[in-house]
Amino acid sequence: MSPVQSMVAPPRLIPWCTLLLAAATVALSVHAAIEISGTWLGRVRIVELENYGLRFRHLQELELWRLVTAQLVHVKQPHMVGDVFCLLLVGTAVERNIGFLRLFVLWLVGGSLAILFSSLFVLPPWNLGTGASQAIMAISGAGIWLALTGIDRSRFLLFAVSFSIALAFTIDIVHVYYPKPGHVAGVIIGLLIASLYRIKVHTPKAG
Repeated sequence: MSPVQSMVAPPRLIPWCTLLLAAATVALSVHAAIEISGTWLGRVRIVELENYGLRFRHLQELELWRLVTAQLVHVKQPHMVGDVFCLLLVGTAVERNIGFLRLFVLWLVGGSLAILFSSLFVLPPWNLGTGASQAIMAISGAGIWLALTGIDRSRFLLFAVSFSIALAFTIDIVHVYYPKPGHVAGVIIGLLIASLYRIKVHTPKAG
């Protein structure tokens, strides 16, 4: 791979998967908040999201739809807004390299695995997995892989990945004094998943 190839940014396609996931996150989070608290800005307790969240036993009971809903609902709506912003930012940067389907698989598999991993460090009944941040970390991990391999080293990708990871880890350190295991796992899982993808390097057009 030449230095010129490694610095060429991918084409600016409309990130449909990212946009749909962001819209779904807002829609289900607001719906759950209204259903539980009566207002879309209402704060809910994690155990009140039992109908949406994810535990290991839910997989044993084949409630596979929770792999999606768990990543769309949030306890705090301001947290949801921050997650949606980061999802739009890093999702757009990564999706233009890997496409709609691969980003969805990354979000679904990477986010779900990280959520389940994070639940191992919380006592029941509070070990209910929810939120988009684990999937965002997985997408960020894929962004790291894109940069390390020279597929995309654009300023936009580097900023999106750095900002998303820094924000998540900073909030973790402020609240629990260390990066949460689910967030660390998300980055690693996302990097590993991306390494399995065959992604073409975008080369400059002649002339």
